[in-house]
Amino acid sequence: MKKLFLTLIVAGCSIITKAQPTLTHANFVPAIGETQLYYIADTNTVLDNTTGANVVFDYSLMRGYGLTQTQYFIDPTTTPNTTDYPTATFTDTTGGFPGNMKYNQDFTDSLTIIGLVLEINTFGSVVAKYDYDPEIIMKFPFNYGDSFTDTYSGQFTSPSAPIPTNGSGTVSVTADAWGKLFLPMTPPIDSVLRVVRIENLLTDTIFLQPFYPDIMPIPVDATQISYYKPSISKNPLISFITAIVNGDTSINVVSQYPMYGVGVKEIEDNNMIKLFPNPSVNDATMLSFKLENNAFVKVNLLNTLGQHVKAIFDGNLQKGQHQLNVKIANLSKGLYYVNININDQNTVKKLVVE
Repeated sequence: MKKLFLTLIVAGCSIITKAQPTLTHANFVPAIGETQLYYIADTNTVLDNTTGANVVFDYSLMRGYGLTQTQYFIDPTTTPNTTDYPTATFTDTTGGFPGNMKYNQDFTDSLTIIGLVLEINTFGSVVAKYDYDPEIIMKFPFNYGDSFTDTYSGQFTSPSAPIPTNGSGTVSVTADAWGKLFLPMTPPIDSVLRVVRIENLLTDTIFLQPFYPDIMPIPVDATQISYYKPSISKNPLISFITAIVNGDTSINVVSQYPMYGVGVKEIEDNNMIKLFPNPSVNDATMLSFKLENNAFVKVNLLNTLGQHVKAIFDGNLQKGQHQLNVKIANLSKGLYYVNININDQNTVKKLVVE
């Protein structure tokens, strides 16, 4: 009986004990062929900056747009510019877009970004090669309280800037908290590790084609705050990404778990929001809606990652019918989203640019 009683005590303690998670090569680095579905969250979601051990991260009020994006981990030899990255072991791309990030794995203690390829309006395909000094984004094992800083540098090229442009930066990674994560539509998740990654990059002057003015050095500042539960997924359960490029800010918030919407159906019904023509014609489309009362309205164009592309309108409008011209000249062909915010309530309409 005494032995049985002792066994029950030990078993009970093992149930209530919550251990901080440890990130390792095996539970952090994705394999080629793996994918991750993310739900795009409302960028008005308030970041929980709680730090420390065995704390609570409360995102129970997080809301979404009803949009998703998929992250793919693929063979780097199947992607554009593969010859620029002979040491890449896998590539990370989102939504099947040409833009992708190249990684190199040290199978003992680190994960390194060796460059990326992005499609940027007016620049075309921008190729970044961190061939002078790769960027270390994770060291293993990584626990609560661990941190490191790394420097990286390389060259940037594009069809618009045939002369390579150098750039260098620093990255700092810190695990500043672990605890229980509360989300809107799933039971609380224990033993979640919060990891903060802060990057600062500065390019040299960008020399464009003849007859175009050169572009002064561009600063890029980015912060990614992610929450990991290695026994559930190698990828972040939720992630906040803020990027400031030459003063322009974009925010992306994603979650592996679905969340309640921001009242899209009700707003759309009440305001009879329409977007026409769609697909667009002659570099423009018209957004029409009706306001039952005076309201403060913000309309923004987003890409498929939920990132800000351009502002359409921001101001007060009188009650009644309204039409806004959504100008889409100079945008790449593809899928976009028009986000309509009426008195702090959002609705989202898909827009196809042809």
